[in-house]
Amino acid sequence: MNMNANDVIESYVRDVASHLPRRERADVAAELRSLLTDELGSGSADDALAIVRRFGRPADVAARYQTPTAVIDPSDTRTFVLAAVVGALFIPSTNPRMPFSIDQNTASTWFLAWLGVLVLLFAFKAWVTRRSPQRFQWKPSKVRDYDAAHWYEQLPLIAILVFYEVAYVFPGPVIHLLSGGRVDPSALAFTPDFASMWRMPWFALFMPVLIGLEIYATMVGRWTRATRIAEIMLFMLAGTQLGWHAAYGNIFINAQAEFGARMACQLLAAGLELTALWKIYFEWGRIPQAGEGVKVAAA
Repeated sequence: MNMNANDVIESYVRDVASHLPRRERADVAAELRSLLTDELGSGSADDALAIVRRFGRPADVAARYQTPTAVIDPSDTRTFVLAAVVGALFIPSTNPRMPFSIDQNTASTWFLAWLGVLVLLFAFKAWVTRRSPQRFQWKPSKVRDYDAAHWYEQLPLIAILVFYEVAYVFPGPVIHLLSGGRVDPSALAFTPDFASMWRMPWFALFMPVLIGLEIYATMVGRWTRATRIAEIMLFMLAGTQLGWHAAYGNIFINAQAEFGARMACQLLAAGLELTALWKIYFEWGRIPQAGEGVKVAAA
């Protein structure tokens, strides 16, 4: 195909402009055409081809004239990954012994569907942000001291943890009391395997330590890095122990009570693990307060 220098430049300009939004094409095309024509001067078609090739691929050149659009904005990558992980954690277990369980193929389908929904949601957010940036303008939020241990937050948590401990160690009397005497305490007798030293005692030991830590933080009025990390570890250990109870071996001799016990262990384990992950998220992204960790040089 015989083309003169102007045809080479015009073809290149059009390819570049085709990668741009319609409202920007005319201005960019005119600017790029003028730039290339001035650089070419009275050169030949081969000179024009060499110039545009040095200039770069049309798609790359178009990207210089605008911010490249992305399905997920780079600034949203961390949030996207976090949402994907949290969503995956809510997918039921594939262990058939768990009360809430699904098969592996269903779990994979749910996870892929969740990722697809996230991609569409973040793509829509990116589109709205580009079209209406004022919707996402930064607004100041109330500054909170996350190391402060407020009694009105701590006392309900301590009460709940104490209830978990008592119900775990004495399930018969607790259910008998809560049911108004309709449930016989002997119906909730542990199996010998569950009552062995390798299964039951561990959660019963983790919880008092966690309760003691929460009480200590309440009395002191503040959390430190050491106590925050200790709290996270205890939540994870307690949750892991209950998850193990739900997935392995029998808990109660009474078969009718067994399903409810496994369900309670699985749900409570999920709650404890999610609480630990929530605290890990805050610890990971924690910003030191003003003056914290700053060494003042001696005068």
